[in-house]
Amino acid sequence: MSFSSVPFFITFAENPELAICAEDSIKGARLVLKPFKNNLLALFNVDFVQGLFGLATSGNQLVIGAEDITLGAPLALQLLQPESGKLQRWDIFSAPGNIVSAADSCLAFGYRLRTKPPLQLTELNAPPFPQWIFLPFTTTQRGILESAV
Repeated sequence: MSFSSVPFFITFAENPELAICAEDSIKGARLVLKPFKNNLLALFNVDFVQGLFGLATSGNQLVIGAEDITLGAPLALQLLQPESGKLQRWDIFSAPGNIVSAADSCLAFGYRLRTKPPLQLTELNAPPFPQWIFLPFTTTQRGILESAV
C-alpha cells in the first residue's frame, strides 16, 4: 500500500464546509457529513493506485468500505483486509468529482438527505448526485484542527 503522505478532507461540493467524517474511530463506525473544522475524523490518507481511503488517525488500518456492493449499502470504516478488497476499493479517476466503486462502476458515494444512513452507495450520476472535492490538509487555514476554545 502506498498511502499519501498528506491527508485529505473529502468535502461535499454543494457545501464545502462539510466533509465525509467517521462517527468514531472504530471498526463499523458509519460515515456522515459534518463540518471538517476541528475534526480529526475527517482526515483520510489516499492510496491513489489501490483506491483506498485510510482514516489518518488509525494509521490507515481503518478504511472506507461498503457493507455490500449494492444500491443503498451504507459506507463505514472497515479494517483494511486484502480479502475485502472489492468492498474497500474506489475509483476517483473515471468519473471526476465522484467516488465510484471499483467493483461496480454504476455505484458511487452518495448522500441522501433524510435517510439512514445518509452516506451510502447510490447510482452514479443519479440526481441529485453529490460531487466530492479532495482538499489537502496542507492547503487548509492554519489552526483548522486546533482545539475549539
